[in-house]
Amino acid sequence: MTETFSNSLINNSIYHLLNFEKYSSFPVAIREAAINNNFQVVLFSGDFNTVFSVETRHTVSIEDVVRMGIEQDIDKNTKNTRLDFKGLSTYWGPVTLSGVKYYLMLVDNDVNYTQDEIVKLAEIIELAMGMWNYTPERDITAEFIRALRRGNRSLAYALMQELDLTGDMCKGVFFVPGVQKEEGLKKLAAFETEFDIRTIKVTEGDEIAGILLDSPEAKEYGEPEWKGLARQMFEAGADKTFHVSGLEGVEGMCNAFQIINETEAFIQLIFPHKHSFSKYELALASNCVNICIKGGSVKRNYLELIKPFKNPKDTKGKQLMETLETFVLDAGLSTAKTARLMEIHANTVQYRLKRIKDILGVDITGNTIVPGLMMALAVARIEKEVRSF
Repeated sequence: MTETFSNSLINNSIYHLLNFEKYSSFPVAIREAAINNNFQVVLFSGDFNTVFSVETRHTVSIEDVVRMGIEQDIDKNTKNTRLDFKGLSTYWGPVTLSGVKYYLMLVDNDVNYTQDEIVKLAEIIELAMGMWNYTPERDITAEFIRALRRGNRSLAYALMQELDLTGDMCKGVFFVPGVQKEEGLKKLAAFETEFDIRTIKVTEGDEIAGILLDSPEAKEYGEPEWKGLARQMFEAGADKTFHVSGLEGVEGMCNAFQIINETEAFIQLIFPHKHSFSKYELALASNCVNICIKGGSVKRNYLELIKPFKNPKDTKGKQLMETLETFVLDAGLSTAKTARLMEIHANTVQYRLKRIKDILGVDITGNTIVPGLMMALAVARIEKEVRSF
């Protein structure tokens, strides 16, 4: 019986896939093969963005299946692999078209076929692609995100329309540089699954960039959850995870990626103990970088605020400066956290903070004092590390 089924599946699929007289293109042919043989097929780019699909049922979303595939390390498999998800039997395998790697996913709607039959079907589909000289459509999702990152607003608007997206559907951006691709995608997929988040993304080398999409089902998440993701990304090799939420439209997303691009190389000079960076840290870092580059009276005015501690020959002054930096920029004005980060006793921190207050003549935790001190100390940290400014 199995052999008969196999012959039926293969013969019927071949009839459609290689019927050059009846069909005008490979997409038309495979659509008919899928409908008539009760299977589904999706071709993904190397970034797991959908390039082509024939969906004959809609019991689960492609996004959910992709997350499952990534979490199961499907990108590390070199041959067809079966993964079951919510009653669906899915089969994944890599294919190469014109030297470019893609992923082919087949779905056996009613579990009619064996894995060997599906593997044979996948081979025939790949063969048919070659015989039709099929060239997959470009990855519009990847092009859209790249256009946003480059600030190409006119192209981004055009591509957004091709993707059937609107400005109010795009709620934020994220960027993870220096990450091991497979592990990073896996951790991001788990994060999306945990909070029911929808995203589109692209990978380039050791970078992952993406868009946060509107998701009515999303659970509440915020800075603590992003910090948790950043810690996981750190395990995958990434020192920094950037996220900017509360955005709408191409303009907002382009601006967000621009500020990330401007500050990426400098932000950990200001915040060496941080791995998760929101729009608040980015805004501060951007202002500090601009101040350092432009110089002039603005930079001089800020550095004047901490001038009493800038004498390189004054050891005690240097200690006070390091304590002030840690207290304001790293510890959130917490004495206990400052002591922990500096590995000194809390009483020592309190003594130094009192000395700093006496020298500056102000309450360094005052609402009107902290913003200026933060800017001054951040500029000083950049100055210390980047002598070319």
